Amino acid sequence: MNDSSPKPRLFRLRVFIAQRRRALAGLLAAVVLLGVFGLGVLAGHRAAVSKGSAARAFALARRNEDLQNQLAILQRDRQVSQIADRVLQRNLTGRDEEIRSLRADQAFYSKLVGADTQPGALAVHGIALKPIARTRAYNFAVTLTQSAEGGKQIQGKLMIAVEGIRADKLAVLDWSELGGPAASDGLPFAFKYFQQVQGTLMLPGGFTPNRIRVTLEPQDGAAVTRSLPWSQALEGAGAMP
Repeated sequence: MNDSSPKPRLFRLRVFIAQRRRALAGLLAAVVLLGVFGLGVLAGHRAAVSKGSAARAFALARRNEDLQNQLAILQRDRQVSQIADRVLQRNLTGRDEEIRSLRADQAFYSKLVGADTQPGALAVHGIALKPIARTRAYNFAVTLTQSAEGGKQIQGKLMIAVEGIRADKLAVLDWSELGGPAASDGLPFAFKYFQQVQGTLMLPGGFTPNRIRVTLEPQDGAAVTRSLPWSQALEGAGAMP
């Protein structure tokens, strides 16, 4: 049989075409498989990158939240410190004012008591008189002092008498005549260091005052009497001798 006949050639062509088809199919399958594998790798990489980015974003968000909390705590601490500083400044200012007031009181008390005052002594430091216009009445202020150690309070009553001339005779007006019937018991006093007792007295007509006398009767201790010229008391600057 002659191989050059058309049938064998046709058969070999069909076999060749079939082989090429199988080769192309295999190549195509390999290409598809490689593409699917590549896409899977790419998708996995993208997923990993996305997951890593999400984790970093979460970590950054947590870090930002922690920093904001720390900032809020620092701001509150600063506000508390500022409030504490203002309170301390007010307390210091009040303490300074208290110290100045105590120093002023001490200086005033030192002037009232004097260097020669005996410790614990009750004394009449001075008296000031002020006439009331168009009357024979006078307002008075008697300054009392005590130099007792420890600031022990002393209580008692104060009475005023005025020596002068009436009907060309020496006369003494006691507190009941000067302050009225309701004032017979005297004026009360109670203090530790010093006190100013104020009141009003009335001179009768025809009486010319010469001296004013102050008597202190403490609840404990002996009575204290001091006198001052009337004219000196009117000046308001005289201290009792």
